[in-house]
Amino acid sequence: MTDEILLDVDFETPQFLVHHYYISGSISIIINTFVFYLLLFHKGKMDSFRYYMLAFQLTCSLCDIHLTFLMQPVTLFPMASGYCTGVLIKLIDVTPHFLMTILGFFVGYQVNVLNLCFLRKHQAIAKISNKYVLSEKVYNAIVLFFMTYTFNYVIPFYLAHLTKEEEYQIIDRNYPKLRHKFETLSNFDIFEFNIMIQLSVAMIMAGCMQSTITVSVLAFQMYQVLMQCKLNLSKSTLEKHKSALKSLVGQFMTTPIAILPAMLIVSTLFFPFKGTQVFTWIMLMVMTTHSSINCLVVIFTVPEFRAFVLFWTTAGKLQRHRKSVSFVSNSVGSTRTIRVSPRSSIL
Repeated sequence: MTDEILLDVDFETPQFLVHHYYISGSISIIINTFVFYLLLFHKGKMDSFRYYMLAFQLTCSLCDIHLTFLMQPVTLFPMASGYCTGVLIKLIDVTPHFLMTILGFFVGYQVNVLNLCFLRKHQAIAKISNKYVLSEKVYNAIVLFFMTYTFNYVIPFYLAHLTKEEEYQIIDRNYPKLRHKFETLSNFDIFEFNIMIQLSVAMIMAGCMQSTITVSVLAFQMYQVLMQCKLNLSKSTLEKHKSALKSLVGQFMTTPIAILPAMLIVSTLFFPFKGTQVFTWIMLMVMTTHSSINCLVVIFTVPEFRAFVLFWTTAGKLQRHRKSVSFVSNSVGSTRTIRVSPRSSIL
């Protein structure tokens, strides 16, 4: 790493990045709240599976709130360092490393909750043909694995934290010309590629591979069952399962928006270039859009949600017509004709 690249690092807080955090976070809260409303009150043909989708949306929302409001990271790359400007840093005595640990937990947990959504829908579809059905013990073991795997890389990452004395030793050894700039920061952390970080990175890579393989296998098996049994299923049941599968696959396709920018940020440590810091800021801005884009995928891949949003289309008008007919039918069905016998009347 040349001195020219190091001296190019800006220690001033980029206001455009902070403003983006607030704007992107606000949009995320609004659109996630709307999806919560759709899942709760416009479920259509969705059964209890919608609660799994709610859990996934909740983890996405928490991740965005933490990143855009509570944390607000500012990188000092190509040095493995950064600081935060979020609410938690200002209110309580926490380190950027601790906030980074929480962010890593949320990102990993939302991927595993999405895997759980695939598993839940896989079981429902597999029971149609009694093929690929998992036993209760195997199912529970996989669920436990999904819910606990995140800790396998979060704990080592947290234990990799350095003391301030150790961090200043790294600064004096590697970046002596920048020590006075680090001293002006109210908070910062430097990361060293020690054994704990190496273990955490290895577990993250293994988790990404496991998630990709798991989702691919489950999606293929679900598609296979639906194609084999499509003649034995009613049109509405088939469409319900197909739309759920499309929605899950679409949501999984958005996960690189949260993971790939982080990987590109880390890659700049090994392949630094002039303008690295601005590049990492842009990658952080991209990460904040994941939840909002995922919400759009949910809205436009679930027929009931799409028809509700596009109310002026033929599908939207048809959905409102069906609801009005259903309401009238329920009202008529609940009406009871009461006949009063003349003998029983009291004058």
